[in-house]
Amino acid sequence: HPLSLIVLGIWTSYIVATIFLLEQAAAAAPRSVDQPWIFNVLPSLMLTFFAQGHISVTALHLSRVAVSAIQQESTAPHSWAELFWLADHEWSGPIGFARVVITMIKRRIRASLTFFIFAFTCMVALATPVILSHAYGVGLVDVPVNTTITPNTFSLNEIPNIDSPIQMGTGFISWTTGLSVFDIYNTSIFTPEGSSREVPNDLFFAGNILDSNATLPGLRLQGSCEPFSNESSIAVEQNTTLFPEFCNNSLSAPWSLNANNVSIQPDNITITFSYCTDAAGLIASNGDISNIDSMAYIFLQTNNGTVYTSGMIKCQSFLSFGSASLWGTQGIYNSFRDLAYNDSQAQTEVITIDPLGSTLSGLIGQMGPSDCAEFPSNCSTEEKQSMLLKQLGYSIAGDLHYVQPGLDIFASRIWLGVTHMTAGLGLLFRSSDTAYPAVVRHATSGRTRSSQFVVGSCVLLALWMSGLIYVSIRSYRLSIGSSLGSYVAARLHAEDTRLYPGDEPLWDSRSHSGELSGNERLHRPFVSESWIGR
Repeated sequence: HPLSLIVLGIWTSYIVATIFLLEQAAAAAPRSVDQPWIFNVLPSLMLTFFAQGHISVTALHLSRVAVSAIQQESTAPHSWAELFWLADHEWSGPIGFARVVITMIKRRIRASLTFFIFAFTCMVALATPVILSHAYGVGLVDVPVNTTITPNTFSLNEIPNIDSPIQMGTGFISWTTGLSVFDIYNTSIFTPEGSSREVPNDLFFAGNILDSNATLPGLRLQGSCEPFSNESSIAVEQNTTLFPEFCNNSLSAPWSLNANNVSIQPDNITITFSYCTDAAGLIASNGDISNIDSMAYIFLQTNNGTVYTSGMIKCQSFLSFGSASLWGTQGIYNSFRDLAYNDSQAQTEVITIDPLGSTLSGLIGQMGPSDCAEFPSNCSTEEKQSMLLKQLGYSIAGDLHYVQPGLDIFASRIWLGVTHMTAGLGLLFRSSDTAYPAVVRHATSGRTRSSQFVVGSCVLLALWMSGLIYVSIRSYRLSIGSSLGSYVAARLHAEDTRLYPGDEPLWDSRSHSGELSGNERLHRPFVSESWIGR
């Protein structure tokens, strides 16, 4: 009776074909929005058929093995009760198996290894379709679609049209808000993958590409401002006249030195601000400005009447023109490439292009000139003083007095100004005259692949196949029938009249003669019967 082996071979081939198709469907899902029916419909049909047929094929073969097993003493049931459990397929599901276990405990009947292997193999077969459907489920898949976009983004052609006052005004207005550049220009600013937006030290300013991925030109700013302390800076704090000498020893020529101070009433705030930098600040025409590397040292002394803050801050910035690959949904960039630019075509006399130099010179300008009689229009007004306090990080306490920031706050606020100056350039240098190729990701339903569930499915299928191979090698022989069913059990039972009490009516409601557990004679050993080995 080889039918079960033939069916099992065909079913194994079906499982392999199903998994192969599911793998192909999962691989094809991210490549096209419209999937053919072979990847869209057929996998669902094959999974449904697999769920319906897997336990049935398993039970078919195990039932064939069972009829061979009862003919061998080493694999036969331990009792006549177990024979009926095998014939009734109590091993094929959790409810039947649980019922058998309870009976074994109550009646102290011991089942054979064959019964437990059958039950384990069927439990594995029942779980496999569930795990396999999770391994290759249907979910949302992002499908890349090539398109063309015309974003309002950075353009080298706009550089000659911008002069320093426009850039200074744009950068200072946004800086005064106290917000970060991400709060104002969120969709136009990109950071490297894995970097923090809380402490931005690598930014790429381009245009809003929405949810697409594209390669655009833009401005890249790298650097930071942090409190600085060494023996020389401590000496400067003790003797401020040493600051020029410190700058000369710390910066490469040419470098510039600027200083100013302001007294803000009625809050009794005094600010003395000195800095030296190798930043060009205002770049004359015909200069190569493709990459600008700047450094500055700031010596700051502030007092709000009760708290005195003094110290040095070191700022470094590196500004580059270039292009980068942008990911709109994640706000990240990679693959930055420099773009050389020479401003020989500039229409203005000067261009403010260095954000660090612009930030520092702007702060000095906010404090006003030392001689208001000569420059009355540039004097430090109440409005300018209020802007200055916001830019440097002063906050108003509950008693309406300004809270004196620490040196780390001053440093972070100055770097915030550098980022806003760069954002101002990125905003002013925008144009929407150029189209760029882009990739837009459309969400659609498709087959997905979950590696952990795929591994789980493979383990279950391996256990299932191992169980079937083991019981087949152990018990598959020429047999008295094609399966161990109710007829075979009844035939064997009829040959031994000792297995049922002839004087007890079957339909006596006071007895349990209609149940296996009600017939104590079925607890007799099965393996000692004379017909085993026929």
